[in-house]
Amino acid sequence: MRPVRRRIGRANRQQRGYVLLMVITTLAVIAFVALRFAERIDLLRSNALGLRDYAAARVSASGAQAATLYWMATRPVMPNGHGEALGALHEDGRIYRLEDGALVSVQDQRGLLSVNALNRPALLNLLIQDGVEPVRAQAWMDVLEDYIDTDSLKRLNGAEQPEYAALGLAAPRNDWLLSLSELQNMPLWRDDPERLARLSRRLSVAISNHFNPNTASPEVLRAIFPAAAPEQLDLLLTLRKGGLLSSGGFAARATGLAMDREDYWFLPGFETRMTVWAPGLPRAIEYNARVTPAGTVGPWVFTEKHNARRPSQSNEPSAALTFPLALAASGPSFPASAAAR
Repeated sequence: MRPVRRRIGRANRQQRGYVLLMVITTLAVIAFVALRFAERIDLLRSNALGLRDYAAARVSASGAQAATLYWMATRPVMPNGHGEALGALHEDGRIYRLEDGALVSVQDQRGLLSVNALNRPALLNLLIQDGVEPVRAQAWMDVLEDYIDTDSLKRLNGAEQPEYAALGLAAPRNDWLLSLSELQNMPLWRDDPERLARLSRRLSVAISNHFNPNTASPEVLRAIFPAAAPEQLDLLLTLRKGGLLSSGGFAARATGLAMDREDYWFLPGFETRMTVWAPGLPRAIEYNARVTPAGTVGPWVFTEKHNARRPSQSNEPSAALTFPLALAASGPSFPASAAAR
């Protein structure tokens, strides 16, 4: 009888061991599932917070856009922007910060070089100034001019339909560019995306050659006046900072630069490039807007919209100026104006 009892006792202990193992395994599975469920909940919560922050950033950016357009549509037109004194919004690409941290940059398109109303010497100077070799810069210009002319004749270093087809690219428009993004589809231009993105900040698709020295960047001014002495350009920048460049005759006499020309206009145009960004947005939003305060459709219309880099080279909001709407709130009021330009 004793051997039988020993066997039964041994079997019972084995069964208890199996049950314990099963319980431990079951508890481990439950713990693993609970951990995964908790991680999933944390991820959903994190995504919800991210979406909320993103939505708040889009609202902030939309507010910055609306405030800027309102300011431009209701303030007097000045040589370097809209508004005066505390309410001056300079449209030379400088960065402004709104109270909620959003950043906005406004660039008058008359301060840019057009790729449609082509000033070949100036654009060639801009390319060389940026580090493009002179011979290669000439080739870039040939490609651009072949793209916008109306014939199929290829310039020396240009490109027409056969060259585009060989690269697997769509044929050239043989007409004006509708957007600067078309430069990304041109031979040579598309080969250096970083340089192209940098140069595009100085370019526009305007179909007129009107130029406003008050809103052009120093790089564009050097491209327009390649023979100017540094002292002349410094004086030009000083005069326009004080809002004194209001006519070509005065500008020419003061600086010695040929600015008394019919295509030089010393007021911003209707077309502007506006870039807005708010904390929480991975990219800025860039608009090409036509501001027409007395227009029948509305005070402004957007002709293009796309994502862009943040409107600050340093990516530091503290480097931005205070948006004039906040300054004017505590200062004198300014009359609304729909002055014709």
